[in-house]
Amino acid sequence: MKRIEEASAKDVDSLAEALNIFGIMELSNVAKQAQKRIEFLRHLNHLISNPKTLEKEMHVALENNLWIFGIEYSMKSSNETLKNVIFNYCNQKFKGSREKKRPDLLLANDIINKHLIIEFKRPSKEITRDDENQAEKYRDDLIPYIGSDIEIIVIGGRIDSGMSRIHSQSTIQLRSYFEIISKAESQLKWLLDNLNN
Repeated sequence: MKRIEEASAKDVDSLAEALNIFGIMELSNVAKQAQKRIEFLRHLNHLISNPKTLEKEMHVALENNLWIFGIEYSMKSSNETLKNVIFNYCNQKFKGSREKKRPDLLLANDIINKHLIIEFKRPSKEITRDDENQAEKYRDDLIPYIGSDIEIIVIGGRIDSGMSRIHSQSTIQLRSYFEIISKAESQLKWLLDNLNN
């Protein structure tokens, strides 16, 4: 940036060259980040392959890594207000004998206030129609607090083979951990291949 500032006071050729160098450095940083993300996915794969891994560990691992769900999710994040909404909601709905049924939910939003609920299941859990319906119920319960623009992702070990995902609403996605890791890895490798060309 210092070189760009200095070049902007000179001729246009110097400025163009300084901007070009900035672009090369940016591409180098993107390549390094993509390589680190591929390494992250390898470790995440170990986590989901461990039969002892529960919902809470997956929540912790992915809460600040929403890029794994796709580029459109990379700018979404959770904040203290959203964490409090989920905490208060769960404390009201899941107390007493229902406490063991408490879901592991992540609520995130982006700059235009589109919300995302992620319901984490154990990596060994098969997602069923009941899980899909329950996630929609969570959304219905949360709408009065955060508005109606809420997308849902239910993520687990696999999807019940008897379920058709084609008929699922566009605002709810049923995904497996292996599916999201595979897709994220393919996108990162494509990016690295294109940066190398």
